[in-house]
Amino acid sequence: MHGKFLKPFAGLVAGLVAVLAGCATLPDVAPYRDATVQLRSAVLASGNAVGAELRNATLAVEEKDRANLEKSAKTFSENWQVRVESADALVVYAQALAEITKAGKEGGDTARSLAAALEQLAGGVGIALPPAGAVATLADTAAFVYAQVAAVRASRSLEDALVAAQPAVNEIAAKLGKDLDASLTLIDAAYELQRLALADRYDKEIGFLKALERERRKLYAQGQLSREDEKRLKEIGELFDSTKSWREPMQAAFAQLEKRYEVEREVVVATKAAVAEWAAAHRGLAIAVREGRTISVEGLIQATLEARELVRRLRAL
Repeated sequence: MHGKFLKPFAGLVAGLVAVLAGCATLPDVAPYRDATVQLRSAVLASGNAVGAELRNATLAVEEKDRANLEKSAKTFSENWQVRVESADALVVYAQALAEITKAGKEGGDTARSLAAALEQLAGGVGIALPPAGAVATLADTAAFVYAQVAAVRASRSLEDALVAAQPAVNEIAAKLGKDLDASLTLIDAAYELQRLALADRYDKEIGFLKALERERRKLYAQGQLSREDEKRLKEIGELFDSTKSWREPMQAAFAQLEKRYEVEREVVVATKAAVAEWAAAHRGLAIAVREGRTISVEGLIQATLEARELVRRLRAL
């Protein structure tokens, strides 16, 4: 008897829960926006630090080697400016997300707003979207992103729109990662120019040390040493010791070059990791919307801090 009366009541409760869920307050995306602003700041600082090191390196080489290094430093800075512009696009997108969720609306209008923001993001990072009606293929980044934008626009809720947007966000982050890989290639090329210039500067000194080492190895390779051999080995040792005044500064110069090169690469690699964390944090947006909680940005914040710490280390060298 009681079950008969409880059934309508249960249906009423289920309907009320559904209504309340539909009216639930959307999560605060401000932490994601703020973390994205910090990421952009880290991208700017990373490029400035590496660019300054490359420009300073041109002052430490002879005139005949300077032109190529100056060109290398200029190319890096020009390319990194595009990275900053891409980071600007991330900030604009994160700000749009914050405004969309702050408005507290659901449905088609919200999905269309998100689609517009996603399309603007793609253009901002250098992915030229094909015109409407173009056939999308997974082999083409622009067409793939465009297909996801269309899926976002067709969504009926913010959660569904964010889920549909994620593959495009992943693709955009991957594209930025490849752009940063190109910056690493420029750093590699600049390092090689610096290494060759340094080796050229110390060409005679390096040749002298190599000659001493060759002779020493040759004497030991004979097996049993004569009195003359032992005398010559002693002379070689004394000659080597006499090079200390210029050998140690030379070794220090090469060691400093290697250290700078290592940290310059680490700065860019850390920046790339931070961009990947940005996409990972975006993945949690749909869950945050569904569960009505604040998005977690700890991974993004930590990755950004690591990039900044490496920038500090580079500047301290």
